[in-house]
Amino acid sequence: MKQRPIACLALLVFLILSLLPAGFFYEPLQVAEKCEAQVTGQVSRQTEKNDKIQIYLTDCHVESSDIRFDTGQILVYLEETAGYPVGTDLSLSGTIYPIEEPTNPGQFNSRLYYQGKGIAYTFYARKAKVLAVHPSPVRQYLLTLRKRVGEDYEQIRDEKDSGLMQAMVLGRKEDLDGEIKELYQKNGISHLLAISGLHVSLAGMGLYRLLRRITGSCAGAGIPAVLFLLAYGWMTGASISTVRAVLMCMLVILADLIGRTSDMLTSIGASALCFMLTSPICVKQSAFLLSYGAVTAIALIPPVWKLYQEKAGRIGQALLVSLSVLLVTFPLLLVFFCEYPLYSTLLNLLVIPLMSVLMVFGFAGGIAGLFCLPAAGVCAVPCRLILRLYEWTGQQCLSLPGSVLSTGCPSGWKVLLYYAVLSAGLLLLYREKRRKKYWRKKEPFHPGKRVLAAGLCPLMLCACLLCLRISSGFEICMLDVGQGDAVFLKAPDGTTCLYDGGSSNVKGVGNYRILPFLQWSGVRTLDYVFISHMDQDHINGLKELAEACENSGSLRIGHAVFPKLAVKDEACEEMEAVFRKVGIPILYMGAGDRFDGEDFSLSCLWPEEDTMSEDRNEQSLVLMAEYREFQMLLTGDIGKETEERLLSSGLLKEVEVLKIAHHGSRYSSSGRFLERVHPAVSLISCSATNRYGHPGAETLERLRDAESRICATKDCGAIRIWTDGKKVRMRCVKKPVFL
Repeated sequence: MKQRPIACLALLVFLILSLLPAGFFYEPLQVAEKCEAQVTGQVSRQTEKNDKIQIYLTDCHVESSDIRFDTGQILVYLEETAGYPVGTDLSLSGTIYPIEEPTNPGQFNSRLYYQGKGIAYTFYARKAKVLAVHPSPVRQYLLTLRKRVGEDYEQIRDEKDSGLMQAMVLGRKEDLDGEIKELYQKNGISHLLAISGLHVSLAGMGLYRLLRRITGSCAGAGIPAVLFLLAYGWMTGASISTVRAVLMCMLVILADLIGRTSDMLTSIGASALCFMLTSPICVKQSAFLLSYGAVTAIALIPPVWKLYQEKAGRIGQALLVSLSVLLVTFPLLLVFFCEYPLYSTLLNLLVIPLMSVLMVFGFAGGIAGLFCLPAAGVCAVPCRLILRLYEWTGQQCLSLPGSVLSTGCPSGWKVLLYYAVLSAGLLLLYREKRRKKYWRKKEPFHPGKRVLAAGLCPLMLCACLLCLRISSGFEICMLDVGQGDAVFLKAPDGTTCLYDGGSSNVKGVGNYRILPFLQWSGVRTLDYVFISHMDQDHINGLKELAEACENSGSLRIGHAVFPKLAVKDEACEEMEAVFRKVGIPILYMGAGDRFDGEDFSLSCLWPEEDTMSEDRNEQSLVLMAEYREFQMLLTGDIGKETEERLLSSGLLKEVEVLKIAHHGSRYSSSGRFLERVHPAVSLISCSATNRYGHPGAETLERLRDAESRICATKDCGAIRIWTDGKKVRMRCVKKPVFL
């Protein structure tokens, strides 16, 4: 490594930056919540997305009623179809939104993702006014070319294939079919959808070698190739993997121009330094870690593997590269995706070689379509065959037993231990490689098998440790779903339950908040889904979970549990139909019914079987969860009327945790009710921007009088509780705030 100071420096910088929290790199937010504002800035690029124009506005100045500030870049959504040329100065009026950090475990970190692009705010514009135009013909031509090639793809391919080819060749994922995207992700081949080294080297290095043959000059070939790489990288979106590949290809060309040999580790280090010095937050992003982890694995591991297997065929070499990448990226895959496709290594042996053929015909079809659409149609035939093969093999892999290993997100110490053991193993193997280099004895060199075992066996144990998830005690998590309810329960015997799952202000709450949390927790089966009542802010996310059971197979629901009502309304019948459609059995619970487990029980306190009420809130399913000396009361949206009837029933007792009814409404949680249950901790699920005034000031005052600690998801994010039946521990995604 003494001969690679740039690689060593890059490693040192990476380790230093990795020790800093992500928040250290964030731009301080000047706007805490959405507000009306006026924004001026210059168009740097634009795309069409969901019948809207998505504009990247740079050098922005923001003015609202009470603050003025400048920011580097804002992502603007505009309800227009014409768009504006690159270099146009715009004045926009509309609503500005700060990009917030995730408030639930497993939730996608939008703040981290967009901060890597230099974006801290999104803006939904209602009006736009052109102030000036500063033409940028090259950038505008590249965007026009990208759009034109995309339109040609749409004309000669069906919608599914067009979306795939636009993603693979042009970096446009707006038209990518959702089911196909999920299929690629589940099979571990989603890297094919990102512009990366394969695409860039095929196009850029292919052009360089072709021009060098024609011109016989390194400079005559290198300069046009570099310009092409820069243009292609920018046109396709300049993602981390794209820019990394462009920089490394440029360094290869530069080495050729000055008569030097290109070193892969030096190229990796130099390109990584460019990223880390210009955008340090990249070291926290999955794209950076996975992209650089993969190429570092290819540079480091195959050379030492050759000590033990000098002769390997093409299939053996491809398998070696895939396994090398897996060794380095396995913990990262579990951290970011919480699962691993077990057959992905073998599947990649098929799809990666075919990807070169696909790209050749994809590029050829894109170029031919600019001049002759029928010629582009000819190029589309092999592309269609390869894409159908990808789809078929992906479906077959998912149909095999154990196709996806769901582990949940491993603890940080497990990841650090894995990489410490991997580093130690590589040092041992490189010592063996060095011993071979200076071998002077007459007999042939034989690498020590004990050294290989000493490197691999501890690593395999660490890999098993990453997948191992040991839980004990009773776990509870009230998710932050905005204005709604979702409470996850996990019993000591492993039984998993979800009490409600919906929101009135978070779109796709099931797919984007509840399901990611379950994946983060390593939960693929919900044994029971309890539905307190049929308001949409309690059930719309459950509909999405039911669809996930039917479509992707990423979740299985054992039983759906409904309140036992004398009369069902239309919403109840509709919800029952949703579950029956996907084959989920339905159970009913009423007062006196009970689920029993080992030291754990769920008792239904309400509704009584003859309950009749025009207000469905008063028919909510009320459950008492008990584990040894711990009790938690789940109350749905009941009001004072039901609270009085529960008090009369004599079923209530003191509890450690109370889920406050109706999001903290002032019409619930009466003084007498709180005096009886006397909760040590009260949990409130509500949105910070709800229009109902939740939680009500009167409710908070009554809870304080009851000497209960109050936590609300609007302030704390998701609230996690663990108990062994005696001791209780509570953690919040945000900093704990007791109201």
